[in-house]
Amino acid sequence: MKIGSDSSIYGLFSPKPRTAPSIADKGISFTRSPAPQTPTTQSDQEAVSDFHARMAKQSMDWADTNKDARVTKAEFMDGQARLAQMNDRPNDTEANERRWASLDPHDSGSVGKSELRKGYEKILPVSIGHLDAGYAQRLSLKRS
Repeated sequence: MKIGSDSSIYGLFSPKPRTAPSIADKGISFTRSPAPQTPTTQSDQEAVSDFHARMAKQSMDWADTNKDARVTKAEFMDGQARLAQMNDRPNDTEANERRWASLDPHDSGSVGKSELRKGYEKILPVSIGHLDAGYAQRLSLKRS
């Protein structure tokens, strides 16, 4: 049997350099994704302030049923009752009355977003703690 370049077995005996297909030949294109953005850093006070602002907005969105940008005592109490029902817990009207008294200290009958925020600052005093450098070492010593 004679083996020549036209034979399919010829490639086994006579190696020839192979080139990988080019991406351009295959029509494949790659798009670069944008570099991930790092979140902006907030000071502790900004983070706490942002928390209270979100609480006020959430409360306003939930309780202000007539959408007049003011929450009345009746709307607040109804909103708290709906939350209790959704969470399968009893509606504590006495606690809700105390909360409303904190939200509306001047007894005006309704509060706006800024008054809600000030009230939540009283009801939910939040602070951000930081651990000192030696805390991890003291913690590891307690374990051993």
